[in-house]
Amino acid sequence: MSIRSTIKSTMEIKRPFAANGFLYNPKKQEVLLHLRDGNTRSNPNKWSFFGGRGEGEETPAQCCVREIAEELTISIKEEDLVHLRDYFSEHDEKDQSHHQYSFYTESDLPKSKMKLTEGADFDWVSLSKVFEYDLGDEVRKSLKVFVENINK
Repeated sequence: MSIRSTIKSTMEIKRPFAANGFLYNPKKQEVLLHLRDGNTRSNPNKWSFFGGRGEGEETPAQCCVREIAEELTISIKEEDLVHLRDYFSEHDEKDQSHHQYSFYTESDLPKSKMKLTEGADFDWVSLSKVFEYDLGDEVRKSLKVFVENINK
């Protein structure tokens, strides 16, 4: 069974939702993270994943692909996404509660091939140093799940 069919067959979509994701370079053991700017109500000036709210009838995976394309001007494939975890989020930019879906995909794309369209910065971060960064609480939890699972 492909990753894509696993995501679609095992995930009950809860609405409203938001989806986020990050890139993972297994050769260098790095993740690509987004530094949010100070103009956001949710996790200002913290390192986070790329993402946003679901639109229309899109799935969480489709939302993640769209958000990464919008925020980094790159294309990733929905079938390459791996569902990491989901959880309930009490508040977002509009002070609304929603369900949150987190994904990752493998990539070795250099930063020079991407262009950030929102936020303060983005960078490849070594897994050995990622927990030293000022991460949002849920991002920290998601990265802990990620590190535990890739080390198995």
